[in-house]
Amino acid sequence: MDILWPAMGISVIVGFVFYVLAGHWGRVLRQQAGVIRHLSDRVQMIEEVDSPRFRERLNESAPAPLEQVFTFTFRFGEQFWRHTLGLTKDDWDFVRGFGAFVGSVKLERWRSHTAAIITEVLPNRKTAAWQTRSLYSYPGPSGRSDRLTLWELPLARPAFGQKPQTLELAMDGDAIELSAKFAAASDLLSDQLTGKGFESVEETFFRVPLDTQALSEFRGEDPAETTDGNGSSNGHGATAGSWRAFYAREDAERGIEWQLRVIDLNRKTDWDRWKILESTAPQVSSRS
Repeated sequence: MDILWPAMGISVIVGFVFYVLAGHWGRVLRQQAGVIRHLSDRVQMIEEVDSPRFRERLNESAPAPLEQVFTFTFRFGEQFWRHTLGLTKDDWDFVRGFGAFVGSVKLERWRSHTAAIITEVLPNRKTAAWQTRSLYSYPGPSGRSDRLTLWELPLARPAFGQKPQTLELAMDGDAIELSAKFAAASDLLSDQLTGKGFESVEETFFRVPLDTQALSEFRGEDPAETTDGNGSSNGHGATAGSWRAFYAREDAERGIEWQLRVIDLNRKTDWDRWKILESTAPQVSSRS
């Protein structure tokens, strides 16, 4: 009995020590399991961020910022229709009766793509009817966008087996281009003799770059901006900062006139930041 009680006491102490150690190692193992689970979740989140589907959902919920806005208008005079294009009376009647004419083209250049909003008047009716179309251009793997046709106008009633003669406004790379496609006279004779298809020749009337440096020679004062009595700008024109600009050109020989208004929102941000940082000189009043 004298040995039994000390042995039981030692067993109880050893059991208690093992119990404490087991609880400690259990807590350590649970903490390690939590750390491993947390790291696994982090790795899974990183993999999801890198997935195309996640980037697509992110772009849908948070669209890329708008960088520039271009508003382009153009006008044709009688010289253009009668002499530059050489339309006959029948062709001119067809164009007026069945053609839609552009009122304006608005290009919104986002960081990820370019949106084109075309406003045009529908063919001749008793009352003018306007419509708005939207087109989108995304850059390819090379970073360059494909040619995007913004507007197309048939210049003559199409004949059987012939390619239609058309006037086309397109966004080609970093420029807006107006061109016309005609059937070549030599090809017309060849088609009548051989029965082969027509080939067309293309003539470009203007190419307006969408780059402010390349447009510098066409810059001027926007006639739509109001001025005060002294003839100075009201603060919203070209003198208000380089983030707003107006460009125009008139080709009287061909009978074509175009205007381009540019709003550069990146430069506007810099301009606003500069106005905040700029401080006026303190006025010091002296007493006599």
